[in-house]
Amino acid sequence: MDDGTGAAMIGLWGVVIGALLSLVGTVIVPWIRDSAERKRAEREQMARERRDLLLATMAALLEMRQRPIGDPNRGGAQAQFGARLNELTVRLTPDEQPILDVLMLMLTMVQERTRGVENMVGEAMLVLTLWARGDIATAAVIPTVERQAGVKFSEDRKSAERAPAEGRA
Repeated sequence: MDDGTGAAMIGLWGVVIGALLSLVGTVIVPWIRDSAERKRAEREQMARERRDLLLATMAALLEMRQRPIGDPNRGGAQAQFGARLNELTVRLTPDEQPILDVLMLMLTMVQERTRGVENMVGEAMLVLTLWARGDIATAAVIPTVERQAGVKFSEDRKSAERAPAEGRA
């Protein structure tokens, strides 16, 4: 290969490499950036929806609590709670099951008319609010509710009972 052909090949490779770099810089990098931005926006939207639905579910639960057993409007309040809970359930991931476990515990508690239940429900609501705000991790929700609300979940988290007095914070 003579010097003219070698220089031409180097020039050709320079053009090819420059074109590839230009393609990457003008098409591929913006596409990757837009894709990442879109995924971030979707995660933020889902978090907003979950937060709003959690707050609506808790509000429906409080409305139900305000209706005494036998009140003709209690059924409507229960239906409202169920609807909000279903909307929230479809937006939570399997790892976020503790949120539903706490809500079901709260439902059980508002149906009881025993002393101290209001404080237990209030403490559980506070913990769920902290979770929705991002202040505590999902894995910490159950232990925090147990400590703050003075309850102890069963192993399968299908039920709970009042914690012994020495186990309360």
